[in-house]
Amino acid sequence: MEAALIFLCSLLVPAAVADAAAPEKEEEDPFNYDYQSLRIGGLVFAVVLFTVGILLILSRRCRCSFKQKPRAPGDEEAQAENLITSNATAAQKAEN
Repeated sequence: MEAALIFLCSLLVPAAVADAAAPEKEEEDPFNYDYQSLRIGGLVFAVVLFTVGILLILSRRCRCSFKQKPRAPGDEEAQAENLITSNATAAQKAEN
């Protein structure tokens, strides 16, 4: 998976170098935005995130099961209370 990310990042290097080699213009108006490069950057970012998501799914490291029933909002507290009461009763039985 890491090799694939390195490969994808290496594809972006020529674009960044070509952009840096372009001659700079004189003072630009701060309110004149370059929407073309912004759109291309957004698309590249979206493709990288999409590829990382697909690689994560295919790596099977995310073990989500859809058969689990949803938990109630107070379920964790109820489990903790049950554990505390069961430990207390076990300690009383051990003393007797």
